[in-house]
Amino acid sequence: MSDAPTLLLVDDDNFVRRILKDTLAETGIELRLLEASDGEEGLAIAAREQPALMFLDLFMPRRSGLEVLAAMKKTSPGTRVLVISSMDAEPVVEQALAAGAVGFVGKPFHPLEIASAVRQALAHQ
Repeated sequence: MSDAPTLLLVDDDNFVRRILKDTLAETGIELRLLEASDGEEGLAIAAREQPALMFLDLFMPRRSGLEVLAAMKKTSPGTRVLVISSMDAEPVVEQALAAGAVGFVGKPFHPLEIASAVRQALAHQ
């Protein structure tokens, strides 16, 4: 598993992180999973671990997802970021994609959406 790509889950909701971990485990995709409970912690872990992929919530304390996206472009440009948010209005999606996200998954999500988004993001590294 040491060669498995690292995926960092950044969401302030522990329940969402747990569901994502369970969903990812069921996909059969070999991943090394890390977690952060807010944007500040996510940036610190990303700087240290340089994950291949990040699932990023938009609305969190300390640093919003859009702030994290802007910082990631500078500090970890090789990390592909998938935004996952319950706020999936078109302007929000467009703003996240314009800020550098490679995809957007709305909450609640279906396990197939998660598997597909991960496979697609990792295929385009």
